Amino acid sequence: MLTIRPARTADLDALAGLAARLPSPTLPSGAWELERLLERSDDAFAAEIDFAGEEEYLLVAVDAADAVVGATLIVAAAGYPGADYSFRNETIVHASRELGVNHRIYALALSHELSGFTLLRPPVALPGTHAARVERALLQAALSLIADQSARFTEDLVAPLPGEVDATGESPFWSAVGSQFFGVSYREAERLALGKDRSFMAELMPHHPIYVPLLPEAAQAVLGQTRDAFMGAYALLSEEGFEGERFVDVFDGGPVFYAKRALARTVHCAQLRPLRIAPGDVAGAGECLLSNRELRHFRAVLGPAALEAGGCLSTAPAIAARLELIDMDEVRCVFA
Repeated sequence: MLTIRPARTADLDALAGLAARLPSPTLPSGAWELERLLERSDDAFAAEIDFAGEEEYLLVAVDAADAVVGATLIVAAAGYPGADYSFRNETIVHASRELGVNHRIYALALSHELSGFTLLRPPVALPGTHAARVERALLQAALSLIADQSARFTEDLVAPLPGEVDATGESPFWSAVGSQFFGVSYREAERLALGKDRSFMAELMPHHPIYVPLLPEAAQAVLGQTRDAFMGAYALLSEEGFEGERFVDVFDGGPVFYAKRALARTVHCAQLRPLRIAPGDVAGAGECLLSNRELRHFRAVLGPAALEAGGCLSTAPAIAARLELIDMDEVRCVFA
């Protein structure tokens, strides 16, 4: 049984181990930074607010023994209180009727139109046969929380994924573009990229379009591509209805996915049902992600459940206990 809940201070060591094994923008690698993230997340879940601001919500996935096996992060408003920059893919037409020439050239334009949108960091899970299942449950749980606590988040969702790097860990895109204007290493650029306020980029990055055909082939090849470790997240976001072709990250050229909240599959296809706790096995049960619609005591459980003829959702007592729900409480459910 897999349960997703808000991260706790007691999860620090487990999350540090996860961050060490799986480098990702979701979890900082330093113990101090991770401890601060846990504090900010705890404050966000406890705060009484009615609009998206600087809050960060860290969710963890735990197994039946309550061991942490994965995590994901929701940033309520990207770049808050400043701007969040990305490159927008554009097509520029160069034409001459006299010469009979009509060329469509791809270009990258610096944009801050994604500023303030709710940002989803990619789910990470311990390697193993169930890693893909954990990542899917984490993404669905994050979307369920966003749907139920809509005042805390925006109608627009973005989900950037890290761009490709070469065998030495360097980004061909950064080498061709960002390093020409920033004069720092890619590792330092990665650190800067995780900051909340990326408005400093407006002072350093070019404001004129960057013509893609003029970039080195190595930089063009990785544009809009992500690393092997995040291909699972790439597929999950695509399945959820996110589009990843319009924007790329300014640092490494990785894809920046976008979706309207209401159109994400987990939000659009979810059902709100009264919960019925079955005394035994649930007949005709299918795997389902159930969430309890709470905030501070948010719980989502991946397990068997079935819709009854009367409209209730029946599931086992152990799942109801994990959800901290009793008979006939309302539950949000998304079937696989």
